[in-house]
Amino acid sequence: MKDKEEMCPAKERQLPQIPDDPKEAEMLLAQLQQRKKLAGLLGIAKKGGRVVAGTNLVTDAIRAGRAKGCPCAVFLACDASENTKKRVGNCCTYYEIPLYPTALTGAELGSAIGRAGITAAVGITDMGLAEALKKLLPNSDDCLPRKE
Repeated sequence: MKDKEEMCPAKERQLPQIPDDPKEAEMLLAQLQQRKKLAGLLGIAKKGGRVVAGTNLVTDAIRAGRAKGCPCAVFLACDASENTKKRVGNCCTYYEIPLYPTALTGAELGSAIGRAGITAAVGITDMGLAEALKKLLPNSDDCLPRKE
Protein backbone atom coordinates (compact mmCIF):
# COMPACT_ATOMS: atom_id res chain seq x y z
CA MET A 1 0.00 0.00 0.00
CA LYS A 2 1.23 3.51 -0.72
CA ASP A 3 2.30 5.93 1.97
CA LYS A 4 -0.36 8.29 3.29
CA GLU A 5 1.38 11.31 1.70
CA GLU A 6 1.49 9.68 -1.76
CA MET A 7 -2.12 8.56 -1.81
CA CYS A 8 -3.87 11.37 0.04
CA PRO A 9 -3.90 14.96 -1.17
CA ALA A 10 -2.91 17.67 1.28
CA LYS A 11 -5.49 18.57 3.91
CA GLU A 12 -5.46 22.17 2.76
CA ARG A 13 -6.75 21.95 -0.79
CA GLN A 14 -4.55 23.57 -3.35
CA LEU A 15 -4.76 23.30 -7.09
CA PRO A 16 -2.28 20.71 -8.31
CA GLN A 17 0.79 21.94 -10.11
CA ILE A 18 0.56 21.13 -13.81
CA PRO A 19 3.69 19.19 -14.75
CA ASP A 20 5.78 20.20 -17.75
CA ASP A 21 5.97 16.63 -19.01
CA PRO A 22 2.87 15.79 -21.09
CA LYS A 23 2.79 12.19 -19.83
CA GLU A 24 2.79 13.34 -16.21
CA ALA A 25 0.04 15.86 -17.01
CA GLU A 26 -2.05 13.09 -18.58
CA MET A 27 -1.52 10.90 -15.53
CA LEU A 28 -2.60 13.71 -13.21
CA LEU A 29 -5.69 14.35 -15.31
CA ALA A 30 -6.56 10.63 -15.27
CA GLN A 31 -6.23 10.53 -11.47
CA LEU A 32 -8.50 13.56 -11.06
CA GLN A 33 -11.09 12.07 -13.42
CA GLN A 34 -10.99 8.77 -11.56
CA ARG A 35 -11.55 10.54 -8.21
CA LYS A 36 -14.51 12.39 -9.75
CA LYS A 37 -16.00 9.10 -11.00
CA LEU A 38 -15.53 7.54 -7.56
CA ALA A 39 -17.30 10.46 -5.88
CA GLY A 40 -20.10 10.33 -8.46
CA LEU A 41 -20.68 6.62 -7.96
CA LEU A 42 -20.76 7.11 -4.19
CA GLY A 43 -23.44 9.76 -4.73
CA ILE A 44 -25.49 7.33 -6.82
CA ALA A 45 -25.14 4.70 -4.09
CA LYS A 46 -26.36 7.23 -1.51
CA LYS A 47 -29.38 8.17 -3.61
CA GLY A 48 -30.20 4.48 -3.93
CA GLY A 49 -30.08 4.03 -0.16
CA ARG A 50 -27.11 1.67 -0.38
CA VAL A 51 -24.73 3.61 1.89
CA VAL A 52 -23.92 3.37 5.57
CA ALA A 53 -21.89 6.48 6.41
CA GLY A 54 -19.68 7.21 9.39
CA THR A 55 -17.30 5.11 11.44
CA ASN A 56 -19.74 4.24 14.23
CA LEU A 57 -22.63 3.43 11.90
CA VAL A 58 -20.41 1.29 9.67
CA THR A 59 -18.99 -0.75 12.55
CA ASP A 60 -22.47 -1.11 14.11
CA ALA A 61 -23.95 -2.28 10.79
CA ILE A 62 -21.15 -4.83 10.35
CA ARG A 63 -21.64 -6.17 13.86
CA ALA A 64 -25.42 -6.38 13.34
CA GLY A 65 -24.91 -9.21 10.88
CA ARG A 66 -25.69 -10.09 7.32
CA ALA A 67 -29.06 -8.40 7.41
CA LYS A 68 -30.23 -5.84 4.86
CA GLY A 69 -28.05 -3.02 6.18
CA CYS A 70 -24.73 -4.87 6.45
CA PRO A 71 -22.02 -3.48 4.14
CA CYS A 72 -20.56 -5.69 1.40
CA ALA A 73 -17.47 -3.47 1.35
CA VAL A 74 -16.12 -0.51 3.30
CA PHE A 75 -14.24 2.42 1.79
CA LEU A 76 -11.93 4.49 3.98
CA ALA A 77 -10.85 8.12 3.55
CA CYS A 78 -7.13 8.62 3.03
CA ASP A 79 -6.87 11.07 5.92
CA ALA A 80 -8.70 8.91 8.46
CA SER A 81 -7.01 8.77 11.86
CA GLU A 82 -4.94 5.76 12.86
CA ASN A 83 -7.54 4.93 15.52
CA THR A 84 -10.34 4.93 12.94
CA LYS A 85 -8.29 2.79 10.56
CA LYS A 86 -7.64 0.32 13.36
CA ARG A 87 -11.26 0.21 14.59
CA VAL A 88 -12.80 -0.20 11.17
CA GLY A 89 -10.00 -2.49 10.00
CA ASN A 90 -10.35 -4.82 12.98
CA CYS A 91 -14.12 -4.99 12.58
CA CYS A 92 -13.85 -5.68 8.84
CA THR A 93 -11.17 -8.32 9.37
CA TYR A 94 -13.16 -10.13 12.05
CA TYR A 95 -16.38 -10.20 10.01
CA GLU A 96 -14.53 -10.75 6.69
CA ILE A 97 -15.76 -7.56 5.03
CA PRO A 98 -13.36 -6.09 2.43
CA LEU A 99 -11.89 -2.69 3.35
CA TYR A 100 -10.51 -0.45 0.64
CA PRO A 101 -8.50 2.74 1.16
CA THR A 102 -9.45 5.54 -1.24
CA ALA A 103 -7.65 8.63 -2.48
CA LEU A 104 -10.55 10.79 -1.30
CA THR A 105 -10.18 12.86 1.85
CA GLY A 106 -12.81 12.72 4.58
CA ALA A 107 -14.29 16.00 3.38
CA GLU A 108 -14.49 14.75 -0.21
CA LEU A 109 -15.97 11.43 0.91
CA GLY A 110 -18.58 13.28 2.97
CA SER A 111 -19.36 15.68 0.15
CA ALA A 112 -19.76 12.79 -2.32
CA ILE A 113 -22.58 11.32 -0.23
CA GLY A 114 -24.19 14.67 0.59
CA ARG A 115 -22.88 15.22 4.12
CA ALA A 116 -21.62 18.58 5.26
CA GLY A 117 -18.84 17.28 7.49
CA ILE A 118 -15.98 14.84 7.32
CA THR A 119 -16.78 11.15 6.79
CA ALA A 120 -13.95 8.70 7.41
CA ALA A 121 -15.69 5.43 6.48
CA VAL A 122 -18.47 4.53 4.07
CA GLY A 123 -20.06 1.09 3.83
CA ILE A 124 -21.76 -0.01 0.61
CA THR A 125 -24.60 -2.48 1.09
CA ASP A 126 -25.03 -3.46 -2.57
CA MET A 127 -22.51 -5.96 -4.01
CA GLY A 128 -22.77 -4.58 -7.57
CA LEU A 129 -22.07 -1.01 -6.48
CA ALA A 130 -19.24 -2.20 -4.23
CA GLU A 131 -17.63 -4.01 -7.19
CA ALA A 132 -18.02 -0.96 -9.43
CA LEU A 133 -16.39 1.26 -6.79
CA LYS A 134 -13.60 -1.26 -6.29
CA LYS A 135 -12.81 -1.18 -10.03
CA LEU A 136 -12.34 2.60 -9.87
CA LEU A 137 -9.64 2.34 -7.20
CA PRO A 138 -6.07 2.39 -8.52
CA ASN A 139 -4.94 -0.47 -6.26
CA SER A 140 -8.18 -2.40 -5.98
CA ASP A 141 -6.24 -5.57 -5.15
CA ASP A 142 -4.92 -3.85 -2.00
CA CYS A 143 -7.91 -4.82 0.11
CA LEU A 144 -6.76 -4.32 3.71
CA PRO A 145 -8.09 -7.47 5.42
CA ARG A 146 -6.39 -10.01 3.21
CA LYS A 147 -7.91 -13.46 3.05
CA GLU A 148 -5.16 -16.06 2.95
